[in-house]
Amino acid sequence: MCAIFGVIGEYNLQHARKALDSLVHRGPDGRGEYIDERVYLGHNRLYIFDRGAKQPVKDAKSVALFNGEIYNYASFGAKNDTEVLLLAPIEKLQGMYAVAKLAGNHLYLAKDFFGKKPLYYYCDGKSFIFASEIKAIITYLGKYEYNPKALSGYLSFGALPDKTTFYSNIYKLVGGQVLVLDIHSLQYTLKRSFSLPSTSQDSLQTLIEKSVAQRLQGDFEVAALLSGGVDSSLVSALAKRAQGRLHTYSIGYHEGRYSELPYAKEVAEFIGSEHHEIIMSEDNFWQTLERVFAHFDEPVGDSATIPLWFLFERINEDDWRVVLSGEGGDEIFLGYRQYFEFADLYKGRDLKYKNWLKNYFRSHFSPNKEWEWYKRVFSGEIVFRGTNEVFTDLQKNLFLRQNVKDGDSLEFLQDILALVSEEDLFTFFTSVDLRTRLEALYLHKLDMASMAHSIEARTPLLDKDILAAALTNSQRSKAPKYLLKQIAQNFITRSIIERKKRGFSYPWLEWCRRKNIDVELVKINREAGFFKPEQLQFLIENAKRNRFTRHYWLVFAFLYWWKRRFL
Repeated sequence: MCAIFGVIGEYNLQHARKALDSLVHRGPDGRGEYIDERVYLGHNRLYIFDRGAKQPVKDAKSVALFNGEIYNYASFGAKNDTEVLLLAPIEKLQGMYAVAKLAGNHLYLAKDFFGKKPLYYYCDGKSFIFASEIKAIITYLGKYEYNPKALSGYLSFGALPDKTTFYSNIYKLVGGQVLVLDIHSLQYTLKRSFSLPSTSQDSLQTLIEKSVAQRLQGDFEVAALLSGGVDSSLVSALAKRAQGRLHTYSIGYHEGRYSELPYAKEVAEFIGSEHHEIIMSEDNFWQTLERVFAHFDEPVGDSATIPLWFLFERINEDDWRVVLSGEGGDEIFLGYRQYFEFADLYKGRDLKYKNWLKNYFRSHFSPNKEWEWYKRVFSGEIVFRGTNEVFTDLQKNLFLRQNVKDGDSLEFLQDILALVSEEDLFTFFTSVDLRTRLEALYLHKLDMASMAHSIEARTPLLDKDILAAALTNSQRSKAPKYLLKQIAQNFITRSIIERKKRGFSYPWLEWCRRKNIDVELVKINREAGFFKPEQLQFLIENAKRNRFTRHYWLVFAFLYWWKRRFL
């Protein structure tokens, strides 16, 4: 796991090295550079595997560097997952990675299928710049501008699921995408080079066991995050079996009604892991929030980022370099109840008198999301836009001091909608959520929080073979997480498997009320002018009654980010 940075075209070496310095947290164990007349490539290394491996790597034909881990390097005759960059086509690599490869007159940038590792780029006609984090590009340029288009997408999804960022002319590569740059003209094209593999002959259980075993690769023992849910419990159980010993980490709170520590402890005792319980207090929350907001380059769209950061701080203190996490189980194995609720909603398209209902809904507006869903059904619109959709387009139009057209959120989903259709609803749901919820929100959060503490986070359930096997299994939509639970019963206790799913929660809203941050939100908004004052007050009052809390967090996080960056 590392940081990569590069400039093609005109560049300032001193500025380039300063930009690479801004990413030292991602790779504190060494630096490598490739310097040519119109090319600068820089790499900060976090040593995980093969102490002697260096980047960038080069041969007579190409120069390459990457951030991540590649698990199938040996199948190409490479001695490590760095050398394989020179030997294998990018689309044949298995793992998590953001790759930059210079070959002939072209630079190739690529991300793995799921988009686990970040990669951003900027081009002004004189220079093309790429980096693992936005802060390196900003450090190099010495300036930045706000992108007004971004706020609408952020309010819809809590993150930006397409190439858009909050900074003008800075873009991101998305999962499975390849950018091809002509290093002379600095013209580039974007394409997708990845498709799902055909179903493996191995059983789904074998694929999951194999995936966990692969992610134990390296020169260091691996730890695991353990929430007490099915996903992290299964990953931890399999890692314990394969590694022989396992340290697990869970987070809890003094407010016991929010804590899942008893469930995590039950799993840890059953699988025999050496378990660590970390308690985050109200004071810890505010101290951590300041560090998170200072480090993240864009608004933090998920309140769970704060305890996750705090947990990685403690894991770092114990000198761990690699941690397993259970992301992907809900999206691949249909763990969210909303998938089944949306499947029922889609049946409304077949109602005989839906045109009458369409007219009725349009003339009886409600700000609630249920109204929006039925309006989409009866109007023949794309109904499902991600389980993490927060503000609907009409809510944004009410809330923002700018006009937002109905259907605006679909503009941020154009590339994924071009690849999948609503014909197979559950495949459609998974495909959309892999981009909107998983890649844009959860994987970004996991990468930024872990790498800020020089820790590599690996996600075994996010494997292309596992995804392909799940999508082609006719039992996948039998019940929420049905396939995964059938496998999990061989490794963890039935009480954990049968426990009713609850979303991650902690007392951040209570702590915000005691801090009385609403006054500050109103003040920032008065200066910035993004939201209608009466609508902001409506949101504040409803949040006090635990309504529209996701909306409230997005507004809070955005205004604090804006204050830090632009006021």
